[in-house]
Amino acid sequence: MILQIGLAVLIAFLIWKFIFNEEENPVDRLPGPPKWPVVGNAFNFIGVSNVDLFYRTLEYPKKYGHRYVIKVFNRRILHIYDVEDIEIVLSHPRNVRKTKQYKFFQPWLRTGLLIATGNKWHQRRKILTPTFHFNILKNFSKVFEEKSRDLVHRLKQKPEEYVDVLSVISDFTLYNICETAMGIQLDYDNSKSSVEYKESIKEIGNHIVNRIITFWLQVDLFFYQTPLGKHYVKCLNKVHSFADSVIMERKKKMMSQEDYSVIQNLDDNANNGTKKRLALLDFLLEAEKKGEIDFEEIRDEVNTFMFAGHDTTAMALTHCLMLLANHEEVQEKIYEECKTIFGDSDRTPSWSDLAEMKYIEATIKEALRLYPSVPFYGRKVTEDFMLGDLLVKKGVEIQLHIYDLHHREDIYPDAEAFKPERFLNGEVRHPYAYIPFSAGPRNCIGRRFAMQEMKCALSEICRHFRLVPKTKGARLTLKADIVLRSVNPIYVKFLPR
Repeated sequence: MILQIGLAVLIAFLIWKFIFNEEENPVDRLPGPPKWPVVGNAFNFIGVSNVDLFYRTLEYPKKYGHRYVIKVFNRRILHIYDVEDIEIVLSHPRNVRKTKQYKFFQPWLRTGLLIATGNKWHQRRKILTPTFHFNILKNFSKVFEEKSRDLVHRLKQKPEEYVDVLSVISDFTLYNICETAMGIQLDYDNSKSSVEYKESIKEIGNHIVNRIITFWLQVDLFFYQTPLGKHYVKCLNKVHSFADSVIMERKKKMMSQEDYSVIQNLDDNANNGTKKRLALLDFLLEAEKKGEIDFEEIRDEVNTFMFAGHDTTAMALTHCLMLLANHEEVQEKIYEECKTIFGDSDRTPSWSDLAEMKYIEATIKEALRLYPSVPFYGRKVTEDFMLGDLLVKKGVEIQLHIYDLHHREDIYPDAEAFKPERFLNGEVRHPYAYIPFSAGPRNCIGRRFAMQEMKCALSEICRHFRLVPKTKGARLTLKADIVLRSVNPIYVKFLPR
């Protein structure tokens, strides 16, 4: 009897809270899918796959316009597609908090730059911005060159096979970020801890996706009791343990050199061509010496580098190679550009060579327009603001649809076509019409790092291979994930030139 009374009181409280005690919110006047009392649109998404979810987001603006609202209980999620609205949100100096979905990264990335907010985010961004300075990126170019050569070597061993591109490219980007972020060569380390780290990094991402798209797994109490949750904890422990050991080892080496200075070492590398490799971790450890960051915060940023610098770049390169395989004329233009830069030489690209790769850069930009690695951005409103003529109140969540923005015919005529020349003809567009690396205060701090890595890889691949698709002109079936993914593997044959 007491339980029944308690349940009735709880239901009455919820009805009072969600129906009769809610303040009027201006976004409720926007169109959107039909809502049920109390639960709103919650039933619209039960049992929906991440494939259906992605294509539903493409259909909704056709029905409801470029501003519509989804309501789940008392959560209001405002979806926007117009470039002017996107600029207002992304350029806002204070509404920089990420949405609820990012909390599922917290056990892994903790207070890392990707999910930090408020003063913590501002402080961390200030510390990390110098680590992506021009001279530091130049220091990483040798790593990118070597890994690109290794990638070409692996592909040459499969001349008659159609290769699952993502499986090969994912390893390539993981090895790059491991060496540039932590200073370790994971591709040459077959120890048990290294192998487990590599596997765990990939599995953690899958677990986070499952939580995002499965509503009952979003409750910690349920998730951590499931086999999936228990395996997730094991993966986290392996990743954190491995990162801790690498940080401690690097720290010992730095402490053994009393007068060691990362900046001095960087200058020495530039002036003397020394083979000593620097990593992003070195700059974090130097910040720790200055009292700007502590050990746990270093680990958070190292893990953030690993996540942000691995999967996103792997998907961008995979889509780029698929597009090149389907467009021989673009391949040939890249090959001719490389011939102009390198002649008959087999040397690896220098820093100045990368700056000359204008057509390769345009190709990468066009691939990221068609397939932005992160198709949606989310923001949580922390203070009321005006979105044009609409008052958006504190507590509203905003979903910004970047994939749709990049496919708008009024901005990109013949938007579904792959045309790298779009980024060579000097056409003037709205500054927020092309934002694969986000924009505003929370833009991607590693965008130049990623472009440099992709230029190295594509120039090496196109100098050595002709790319052939398994099914020419096949259209991808995409799904909503942490990053934009194809449901089916992407196969390409790499024929030696």
